[in-house]
Amino acid sequence: MSGEYVLVLRRRALGFLEEAREARDPDLAVFFAEQAMQLYIKSVLYELFGERVRGHGLRELLGLLARLLEEAGYGREAEAVRSFVAKHRGLLIEAEEAYTLARYGEVGYSEADAARMTSLAESLIRMLEGVAKRVKMG
Repeated sequence: MSGEYVLVLRRRALGFLEEAREARDPDLAVFFAEQAMQLYIKSVLYELFGERVRGHGLRELLGLLARLLEEAGYGREAEAVRSFVAKHRGLLIEAEEAYTLARYGEVGYSEADAARMTSLAESLIRMLEGVAKRVKMG
């Protein structure tokens, strides 16, 4: 696996997360948080399995990650991903919708929405960091 590609995706993901934290416009903050999540998931998929995924649905990407972890014998890590999805399903759906609505939708997001989405992105990234670390350690 190209470590450089993983680093590029991670740099971008963390850059989007930082922009989400600092954005004055809640619509942009929500969009940036979604992008941070999407890119970080893709970085883990590539780092651990060499998968370059073109889709952008967060639940779909996390489902793929959980399936690949399970198939590779990492049931505990797969369950961590599935549990995160189950616990945060509603917010993940909102984030998926934000991919389009934050740019083209007629309804805007509030500062509270932006804070919740940014917090979700931070939690997701922490969870994925732990999963990737445990897999790499064997």
